[in-house]
Formats: sequence, structure tokens, C-alpha cells
Amino acid sequence: MLPVPLHRRLAGAPDRTDHAPVPAPSPEHPAPTPPHAGQGPWWRVTGERVNAAFAQQRRIDPFGHTVHAWLGALACASVAAPTSAVEFGAIGVVAAMLIRIHRHWRTLPLLFLQPLMLVLLAWTLLALASRLWTLGPHDAWVDEFGVLRFGIVAAALWPVADRRALLLGALVFGFAVAQLSQVVHALGLALEIDAMTWNRLPGRNSGWLDPVVGGSLLTAALGLHLPAALWGRGRWRVLGALGSAATLLGILATGTRGAWLAAAGLVGIACVVAIARIKPRARLGRAVLILLGVVAVGSAAAWLTVGDQLRARFDAGRAEITGAIEHKEFQTDTGARLLMGWWALEALKERPLGGTGVGGYEAWTRAHVESQEIDPATRRFHAHAHNALLHAAAALGVPGLGLAIAFVALAIIGSARRQSGDGPPGYADGPCFALVGLLLVSAFDSVHVNSQTGALLAVLLIFAVRSRPSEPRA
Repeated sequence: MLPVPLHRRLAGAPDRTDHAPVPAPSPEHPAPTPPHAGQGPWWRVTGERVNAAFAQQRRIDPFGHTVHAWLGALACASVAAPTSAVEFGAIGVVAAMLIRIHRHWRTLPLLFLQPLMLVLLAWTLLALASRLWTLGPHDAWVDEFGVLRFGIVAAALWPVADRRALLLGALVFGFAVAQLSQVVHALGLALEIDAMTWNRLPGRNSGWLDPVVGGSLLTAALGLHLPAALWGRGRWRVLGALGSAATLLGILATGTRGAWLAAAGLVGIACVVAIARIKPRARLGRAVLILLGVVAVGSAAAWLTVGDQLRARFDAGRAEITGAIEHKEFQTDTGARLLMGWWALEALKERPLGGTGVGGYEAWTRAHVESQEIDPATRRFHAHAHNALLHAAAALGVPGLGLAIAFVALAIIGSARRQSGDGPPGYADGPCFALVGLLLVSAFDSVHVNSQTGALLAVLLIFAVRSRPSEPRA
């Protein structure tokens, strides 16, 4: 056996010229990936680079990766629970990320270098810097900025983002359990057992969730189910149809009128998308019938169980809108929300560059009312504008509004791109429609400053970044 000449060894040739033949690629011996294939500059995130990093993680620590994935599923299932349970559920997956960081650290830059995450990081830095000029007290800044703590959940889930089908299933399961709490609450009211109920106003059944936040979360849950009901296949279509009807009933039961309107808009958008994408057209009629059946069953069940409460909430909303527009009555729920939206526009006009600062919206509105010589006792003040984009504009000015719009656009575009491992038929499109549902309901609720909707957004980021890892194969 002759040694390889020195100049060839320096050029990277094998040590011996008579090396054994390389076996053909097989599941047991996959073909090696060239170290720089498809990678480009270090800052460019490509599918090849992502898949290579995740494959290396699974190869060196398969057991840890599996445990990490199931702890991630627990965190996803906890999103639809009360806030304390959301935080408790996140502890396990964050701990797994930290303990295993020497195994998966190569995957982390591939998350934070993606456009969606860069926009989120820019938002975080701007919100942090606003502490220098916020008009609110320190506690208000901490409360609003603190919602960004759920961003660590996205980082903790990313090393197991190749198990998105498992994470998505856990998310759907968590929402199903939350809706069971609504059933328990209804039974407790019917049987007059206080231990089975939560402290809710008459006509507001949101189970263990706050009615407003519960309506927002369930609108996102409806988005998870609707695509499977319309263009899923087999058992996934059946599950999607049942889940859509049950979730629609749950949304109506919360009594949250903004969620009612958002759910109606989401159903309309899903119908338009179904018309555009379902081929051949012969299958479209079946999808439309399923959608009509879902709406009919969910609405009929709500009318039979909480029909009086629905009528009362609808009539009250109509009266509040009329009173706010015609008689300047801003003490009602709807009237106050309309006024808060107008105040947000006024704050943007007055402070277009920096806004009121994170946590400063309420302080600015009180000062604004007093400057107009209006008795503050005749107005209602909230910590946010009950509209996500308007609140972003009021709190962080034009830069904040621009970052918010960029975040929404990148998240929806990214989640609409199908990739291997996104989930079963139909449900793979669920995260995109869940984000659309949150976008629609954000017209009535500042979803980015509420802890539970903020945690849900963090989970959905894993399904929304542009370059996601493929599902591992046996």
C-alpha cells in the first residue's frame, strides 16, 4: 500500500489510495452532506443548513431530543390553560433547552437569523428602549414588557421544531381540554354546584379562561380546525368538522362580541381560500356543505343552550354603539373601547416617533383627558387600546406600527408556505389560519400584551418562520 504524496494529502485526498469502496446510501448509512452544500454566507438561513443542524442533533442525542419534544408538547397543551398553568407548562421545555444546549446550539442561530425573528428582536429592543421615555410608572412598563418573556418558549421549542406534528396535536388537545372546562361550568350552573363553576358574569361561559382572552384564544383554535374540515382527508376532515363546530359553540358561549365578529370573518376567509384551492371543482360542493353544516350545528347548539344570553349580549352591543355615536356615552364596554381606539390615534399624532412608551398608554390618556378639562370620572381608562395595531402605534409610534405590520405579514406568509413535517392533511394549514384568527380578533383586543395570547403567538412562531426543519424519517 503506497502512501499518498504530500501535496495530495494537503489538498484533502485520502490517506491511502487503496481505501475501501464507499457503500451505497441506505437508511442505515445515509449519504453524507457536503459541509458547505447550499449554505452560502454564515448569516443566510437555508433549508439545507437547517436540516443538517437538526439531523446532527438527533444523531448525537436521540433520547434527549425525544424527551425535549414531549416537554414541548406539554408546553403547547398548556397554552389554553390559566396563566399560572401556561407558565408552569413552559418550565419543562425551557429547562430541556438549557440542559441540552450543548447538543442543539447549532440550531439556535438558524432561528434568530430568520426575518420574522429579526423583526421580533427589533420590537423587543425598541420596547426595552422605551423605558427611557415611557409616560407610565415602572410597574406598568414591567407588566406590558413582561409578556415578551414568552419569547423564550419559541426558542425552547425550536430545537424540536422537526416534531411540529406532535406540537400541533398537543395544541389542539389543549384547546379541547379548555372547552371541556366550559362544559363543566355549564353543568355547574345547571346543577347549582359552585365548585364546578368559575367567577363569571351571567351569560359569559368561558370556563377557566377570562371571557375576552378566551374568545381570542378560541378564535385561533377555530383557525386550527377549519382547514382540516374544508380540505382535509379521511379522519382528519371528520375531526376538523367536529372541532370547528365545537369551537364555534365555545366562542359564542364566551359572550365576547369581538370574537364573534372575528370568527365570522375567519369562516368567510376560509371559504374564499377553499374556493380558490380545492381542485377538482367536484370536491368543492362537499367542502361548502361541510362548512354550512359546521356553522349550522355550532350556531343551533349555542342558540338552544345560551340563546337568551346571546340575544342579550347582541342587543346590549347594538345599544352601546348607538349610545357612543349619537349620545357620546363612553362609559359602556363598547363605548369605552371606541374611545380608546380614538385616543390611540391621538397619541400617535402627538408622539409619532416614540409613542407613549411601553406601559405609558393609560397615563397618557388620563393626562389627555385632563388637558381637555374633562372630568376623568366620566371616562373609563384601560392599560391598552383594545386594538393591537392601534396600541402598537400609540405605545411605540410609527416605528412600532411598522414593526407590527412587518411581523404580521412575515408570520402569515411564512406559515402559509407548506413544508415537510407541518402536520397531517388540512391541519398543516391550521397555524396559518390561527394567526389570521388572532389578526382578526386583534381589532378588538391587544393580543400582544395579554399573557395567554402572547404565549400562543410564541408557539405559533415555530410554524411561521420561513425555513423550518423537515420531519425526521425512520
